[in-house]
Amino acid sequence: MPTPPPPTLSALRACLTTLPEAATDAAAAIAERDTRLTKPPGSLGRLEELALWLGRWQHRATPRLDHVQTVVFAGNHGVVAQGVTPWPSDVTAQMVGNFHSGGAAINQISRIAGAALRVIAIHDLRPTDDFTTTAAMSERAFLAAFATGFEAVDPDTDLLCLGEMGIGNTTVAAALAAALFGGGGSAWAG
Repeated sequence: MPTPPPPTLSALRACLTTLPEAATDAAAAIAERDTRLTKPPGSLGRLEELALWLGRWQHRATPRLDHVQTVVFAGNHGVVAQGVTPWPSDVTAQMVGNFHSGGAAINQISRIAGAALRVIAIHDLRPTDDFTTTAAMSERAFLAAFATGFEAVDPDTDLLCLGEMGIGNTTVAAALAAALFGGGGSAWAG
């Protein structure tokens, strides 16, 4: 049975501060095996680094990519009312339609990679409130959106590729990054 999403902000905070560590023993086993392969050391370039990274996070000495999942979350942001973008919010719905009809770049990338693609319209694309005038979401709405994302991930996934789509999302992402990591929004946008 899958783990349920954290039901409160304090439970979410606790979950995020106790994330699993990477398995250094898996990385050591991969590096040791690499020395026994018939090839010059480092000849596979970034592919060798990626195998180490994947093995550490999968906790496997032999990483695998049998089940790759791409999830794109789409949403609309109330801050668009402030004129932060020349595009209207209904473009988000048009792009979601394009994803569903297979016409976006991520459709082709996922197909070539053999990744299952899922597109999720958060809150049926109803916009959040404008965060320049009030909280964008209530705690309850945020936790519901978080649960949607949490439950979208298949627990058997070997590699998860995440994406987002939404008019006004650059402004929201820049504001969140500035709040979490410092600097003004302009340092994070552009």
